[in-house]
Amino acid sequence: MQVPKIQKAVAEFKRWMLTEEAGELLPLWETQKNWQDHFYVESKQLANAYDDALDSKTNRRHYRRGGYDPKRSMQAIMEWEPDFVRDAFRDLFSEDRDLEGRIQRFVFYINELFNRYRDAKPKARIPTHYHNDDYNMVSLYLMGQYPEKYAPYSTELLQTVCRKLGAKDVPPAADFPRYTKLLQTLRPFLEKDPEVMENYQQRLRDIDYQGESALLVYWFFRYVESTTQQPVATAG
Repeated sequence: MQVPKIQKAVAEFKRWMLTEEAGELLPLWETQKNWQDHFYVESKQLANAYDDALDSKTNRRHYRRGGYDPKRSMQAIMEWEPDFVRDAFRDLFSEDRDLEGRIQRFVFYINELFNRYRDAKPKARIPTHYHNDDYNMVSLYLMGQYPEKYAPYSTELLQTVCRKLGAKDVPPAADFPRYTKLLQTLRPFLEKDPEVMENYQQRLRDIDYQGESALLVYWFFRYVESTTQQPVATAG
């Protein structure tokens, strides 16, 4: 990536952070805090822990919107076979194992469990498990478990950021490990800027996760994704 393009984007991002558009993403920090507070993979009431952990009082669009409800399907599977779901999450959260393998296995496990659930409960009105979604839900789970390392993923976002920031090559397909490395690589550009960090602390609410979070870089990515040649106007 080209350092001048990164630096220019960071300078513009500082103002964008204070806009209403930027504020629409804050519920991700709220969910991150709830996950840290409530989710425990060994919980005897796993479905209840998951329900409390994956929540937001202000906006749930990152995991529930029209025609997309992975939370409902996962809760149904958890209530039916919590031990198998526990195993899937244990593997997903095993940082000593290859990341690409973990995320692929998780989606495979959930797909298999859901198929078995539908066979056991043919009258259940849940059309799919929704986890074949370009790793969106998998990234949300990892974001909650390891706030400092992971953030919401989409292949389109990765490709756009690489293209706009001058990467030598743009991944032609999903590349979750590269996205995760990019989150770590670009973090210093943001954290060394006092104004970025001041605006960041100003925007976080009491209900949001306050610790080190890769969501700061994700926020930057979303700004880069939305950029035009027009100057950024702050709210108010």
